[in-house]
Amino acid sequence: MTRDSLAKKAAALFLVVVLAGVVALTYASFRGAFRPSVDITIDSGRAGLALRTGALVKRHGVEVGRVTGVDQGPGGAAVEVRLNRDAAAAIPADTGADIAATTMFGEKYITLTDPREKGSPPIRSGATIRAGSVTVEIDSVFESLTAILRAVAPEKLNVTLSALAAALRGQGGNLGQAIDDANTLLAQIDPRLPQIRRDLRSTADTATIYAGAADDLSATLTNASTIADTLVHTDETLDKALLSIIGMSGDANGVLTANSEPLISAIGLLHPTTTLLGAYSPEITCFIEGADEARKLAEPVAGGNGVSMLLRSTFLLGVSPYTYPGNLPVVRASGGPRCGALPKVTMDEIPTPYVVADTGANPFRDNTGGPRLVPGSLLNLLYATSQGRPR
Repeated sequence: MTRDSLAKKAAALFLVVVLAGVVALTYASFRGAFRPSVDITIDSGRAGLALRTGALVKRHGVEVGRVTGVDQGPGGAAVEVRLNRDAAAAIPADTGADIAATTMFGEKYITLTDPREKGSPPIRSGATIRAGSVTVEIDSVFESLTAILRAVAPEKLNVTLSALAAALRGQGGNLGQAIDDANTLLAQIDPRLPQIRRDLRSTADTATIYAGAADDLSATLTNASTIADTLVHTDETLDKALLSIIGMSGDANGVLTANSEPLISAIGLLHPTTTLLGAYSPEITCFIEGADEARKLAEPVAGGNGVSMLLRSTFLLGVSPYTYPGNLPVVRASGGPRCGALPKVTMDEIPTPYVVADTGANPFRDNTGGPRLVPGSLLNLLYATSQGRPR
């Protein structure tokens, strides 16, 4: 091989390499490899079959980037997008994205949509956008239709549709009338839908209450069954009891009929007393409870054996005797029920306060600080004298 031929071959090889480099640089430049870019990711439930690497990314109909990768997975698709840096400066961070197609059979592209509110900062590298919608292509429709046909046997579907068509043949008028009736019914129901919704919510609340009380209801039904069995087994006794009650009611009717007016009068006379006892019932209760507490303390002192009592008696100086007419009873006490320290009085509460009521008697009227000797009071008591004179 001569030197001239080697030089020609080297020149040809060099020319081929230069041309390949120019083509590669041109393609890379066309793809935007040498332009400043912002890389983002678009998440979608699916990308479809026609979205490929190099697909256009548009905003307001103008190209702003290209798709650099599509990763299809069972949970959806992650579409890698490279935006031109100059265009990305005008794209908000909360922008939206849709995967659209030029035609049903054409390749897909990504279009960026403006957010509802303005004022967001520009989008940055590493951001992730959620795709709002994906256009369905014809091959996806065929794929779904094929899956349906595999699940539903075409021959069985044909038989079913043929039977349905035979059943509806000649029934157009009836079918139209049924549709009109259904429309009339729905028109009447439509204004009542809010009330129906409220009723359904109330029904759900009621069902929740019954669900919580299910155990108690079950126990009640079980007890009712036991009571029913008892009534069945004791029906003869119940019959005798009912007959006795019927006889007693006849006797009671005779007694009550003959004495109805006196009974009514007695009830009327008892009304003021029962009203007063009702008003003072709290005091009666605490007095009885206090008396019971006093009994517990007095039993050990008095013997506490149920058959004997220990007593120690002596004479004590008395208070001022009852005089006439100064101590005549007066019915002007008021104040309502008052228990004071009852039912249980502690040592710190002794002596207990005494409420002086307008009853005509006040043992602390003289305020002597204690009992005093009244000459002649014992003689008056023993000999039943009045104002010092025997009577």
